[in-house]
Amino acid sequence: MDGTRELVDAGQVGWVLAALSLIALLLAVALTLLGRQRGAPGLAKAGLIAAAVVTVYPLWAVYNGIEDYFGLDSVAALLLNLALFAAVGIGGGLLFRRLWPAERETVHHRDVESVEGSGG
Repeated sequence: MDGTRELVDAGQVGWVLAALSLIALLLAVALTLLGRQRGAPGLAKAGLIAAAVVTVYPLWAVYNGIEDYFGLDSVAALLLNLALFAAVGIGGGLLFRRLWPAERETVHHRDVESVEGSGG
């Protein structure tokens, strides 16, 4: 038996991440539909989080492609991956901000009058 054998190989990790992304995709669709149907912002938020998990496998595949092309010790690969993940993070954050359901705030007329009346 070879003592330098890896515990898991890239194929196993890829399979697990692909399965995770598929499960997350199904959850994202189900939770988003359920959240819209019931008018529950919590379910819609969970659907958005599950949708973000869907990107794990494609990002892993792109990361590995860059590392395979340039090599693990390449500064170019590091900077390219940094730019990629920064762009995806910023874009995803802006998209989440736009799609994130707002909490419904209930303002009672009496509360507004007391705030306005206390000012002066």
